Amino acid sequence: MAQFEHENRAEEDRCLANIKQMLQGVGAVIVEPISSHENQLATPYFFRQLRRLCTAEGVQFIVDETKTGMGASGKNWAHEYWYLHEAPDFVTFGGKSGLGGFYSTREQRMNDEGVSFSQNLDMKKVLNYGKTWEIVADQNLLQLQKDTSSFLKIELDRIGRETGIIDGQVRGYGTHLGFDCHTEAQANSL
Repeated sequence: MAQFEHENRAEEDRCLANIKQMLQGVGAVIVEPISSHENQLATPYFFRQLRRLCTAEGVQFIVDETKTGMGASGKNWAHEYWYLHEAPDFVTFGGKSGLGGFYSTREQRMNDEGVSFSQNLDMKKVLNYGKTWEIVADQNLLQLQKDTSSFLKIELDRIGRETGIIDGQVRGYGTHLGFDCHTEAQANSL
């Protein structure tokens, strides 16, 4: 991304301007930190500006961490890399966490007065989730994830320079890395 910083900023500003025009009457914007399709991602600048825009327009800002949560990015939640000025209104999670759900800001908490909530919590899954995070913390696995990811990025960049197979910079966080190849045949050879 650094190689095309100015081009990326111009494209992200163009996209933000288009989004602003589309927000009237919208209740929520849902984003993935890293797209599962082709490992596409925007810069932290884009997400900070999008969060500000949603706040200004009264639109809920929801981050879908189903694929990127649980430390897969090297942080508990991939959106932590954005250094937002204001937390997302909601964060959804599931997948590898073994437990699906969401959390929200205090302002977005549901009021249960006069509303019946059906909570089908599997306490075994809740306890497993807690134990998993205990192990992650005790064994410093998030730092190991970041270190391993950094090493892998360096090695993939080296392979790209030496072989010419990889076209462009390696991007992403943790286990969510992406890069482009010159041809599909070269991609298959990796």
